[in-house]
Amino acid sequence: MAADVNSSFSFDGFAKSPSFDKNVALFGDSKLENDSSSIQLTDSVSGSVGRVVYRKPIKLFQGKQRNSESFSTYFSFSMPNEIGDVLAFVMVPSSLDLSLFGKKDNSSSALGFLLQHAKNKKVVAFEFDISDRGNSARILIGRPESAEIRNLSFEGDLVMNSGGRLSCMIEYEASSKRMMVRFRKSGSVKLFDPFFSFSVDLAKLWKNGEVTVGLSSANGNSSKAHFIHSWSFEIRHLPPAWMHSVPLLPNEEALKVNSITEEEEGRGRSECIRRMLGALVLGVGCGILGVMLALYLWTICGVRQSMVVPEKCPVKTVSVVVVAVEQGNK
Repeated sequence: MAADVNSSFSFDGFAKSPSFDKNVALFGDSKLENDSSSIQLTDSVSGSVGRVVYRKPIKLFQGKQRNSESFSTYFSFSMPNEIGDVLAFVMVPSSLDLSLFGKKDNSSSALGFLLQHAKNKKVVAFEFDISDRGNSARILIGRPESAEIRNLSFEGDLVMNSGGRLSCMIEYEASSKRMMVRFRKSGSVKLFDPFFSFSVDLAKLWKNGEVTVGLSSANGNSSKAHFIHSWSFEIRHLPPAWMHSVPLLPNEEALKVNSITEEEEGRGRSECIRRMLGALVLGVGCGILGVMLALYLWTICGVRQSMVVPEKCPVKTVSVVVVAVEQGNK
């Protein structure tokens, strides 16, 4: 299937329509709630699994140099705060058969179907659970059968009240090759916090840059349903190189980047100061040489002037003889 030109979509509620059937695929126990325009991912029984996939491939690269694009995806969901409740975001190559999302597995993970059935396919996926016992995430990058699964925890009171919703925003910054996951409680003024992040170079994973994105959920031992209320995905084209800036990174990563930036700025300032001092010293040296040269020339001119003796001009004496001639006397 050819990649969508815009490679973006937005569902503010999932009303039943021809475009919904064309663009959205439901697998497992997931189904569309006709009365609320939400997608019910899991049934109200334990061990239920449901998945939703955006059918159209998304193109992540542009140009002949295959520069990867930045993107952000946002979804609103609700699920109980019980042990075993997990929700996952999945990115797989567009060549993968979508029926894989309908495969069952014997694990309680939202990523178990990838670990068992996506052999030799490179994927990027992570799942998280939010409960009163703490927040944790599992990250899967590469081929599922050989990838190292990273476990981490993140802070923040994200426990949802009965019927409450939580928003999740996922951002990928192509310049820094980092994926950031942020949350916001319904009605909260503080946006997308707390969060966790991890490094991933998407350009090295997929040759053609076309991927399929989806959401997967499992309720483990819980007997309550999970819901997706809205979902959007947007490609953010990279700005020109001269507009690039260091992206905001969370927690320790931000501190590392800030410290590196400060070091670079310090080195830049030191180099600038050295250049200014060098220019100043050169200017002073040139000024001193100019003064010395002027004094030297002045001295030479003074010596020459003192050596010139004026010549004495001869004075001739002129005698004037006055002859008085008396008229009439000859």
